[in-house]
Amino acid sequence: MHLFKPLAAALLCALPLSLVQAAELSYHYGDQDYSGKNLPAAVRIQLNELETKVNQQRQDIIDQYVLDAWLREKAKAEGKTPEEVAAKALEVAEPDEAALRKFYDQNWERIQKPYKEVKDELVGAVWAERQQEKMKEVLKQIATEKNYTVSLPKPEALVFEVKTEGYPSKGSSTPSVTLVEFADFQCPHCKEGAEIADKVLKQYSDKMRIVYRHMPINPSGISRKVAAASICADQQGKFWEYHDLAFKNQDKLDDKSPLQLATELKLDEAKMKACLEDPKTHEALEASEAEGRNLGVNGTPAFFINGQPFRPQLDMEKELTAAIESALNPNTATTSSSPTPAADAASTTNTTTTTPAASSGVGTCTSSNSTATGADATKCTPQ
Repeated sequence: MHLFKPLAAALLCALPLSLVQAAELSYHYGDQDYSGKNLPAAVRIQLNELETKVNQQRQDIIDQYVLDAWLREKAKAEGKTPEEVAAKALEVAEPDEAALRKFYDQNWERIQKPYKEVKDELVGAVWAERQQEKMKEVLKQIATEKNYTVSLPKPEALVFEVKTEGYPSKGSSTPSVTLVEFADFQCPHCKEGAEIADKVLKQYSDKMRIVYRHMPINPSGISRKVAAASICADQQGKFWEYHDLAFKNQDKLDDKSPLQLATELKLDEAKMKACLEDPKTHEALEASEAEGRNLGVNGTPAFFINGQPFRPQLDMEKELTAAIESALNPNTATTSSSPTPAADAASTTNTTTTTPAASSGVGTCTSSNSTATGADATKCTPQ
């Protein structure tokens, strides 16, 4: 039996390990066979995500086994029981009031309950978070002492052709890195993601370009009308001004907003109305949506860096910066084919206890019901 039941519980596998590689999968539909890189992009992305999750679970299982073995070896050498060694090696301080308050404040958007009501639950959450961090520290120690590394199957490196020509962009005219964002004007996470992307763009203004793609998923229909109006604003050379103003007024967007925003920007009203009535405007919008769906975009914001899906997990600014550096310096970047140090991939399966502060990450508004995943979940409800 494994030691440390709380840790073992966090490492339980939710998916089978005997996966068939995506390259070996195939299916027949209509008069065509689909396999390998001929599989639809949306399918390839989901299979890639599945393989990545299973790799993490593989890592967790091996980490747990090695940790268990290391503690038993240490216990034998010190003439102690494995339980005694484990208690000392994985000891964490009992969360105090300050730690509970900090965790509560960082996760307020997810908790949405008075502190007094959830205080007892927070003790367990903070304790579990600390023990996971402690486990990572111990695994780093094992990696150093025992030269411990894990080699995992390499998921397919996904690169897709994402159309950028004809869509609004800003940044370098000769970029080494192109960030494409599919977004919805009513999605608060899109607003946050746009702000972070702009901040990073300032650091790489001579090497990076941002391209905006429309994906109005909110069922209210308002974001679709605003998106169409932004296409018309683009015809008058004011897309980004319209984009910024729409996000600035996100909480107040309604059916009248498309033309009201145009008026505020002093755009030609007659041209705006003619453009909004032009079938080509709506065809352009539908074309952007169709490509997004084909690329597996079912939530916003969705990002692609030089054609590779980019999905920030904890801190978009840091992860985007790292991804750009990797794209600019591919020969020095760490790839998934390299042996993975155990400490770098220590268990993060129990995500309910490690949700980051709302300001550090970017959540997702989903297309199925226009609700959010991650922080600010209540803010993606249709207006």
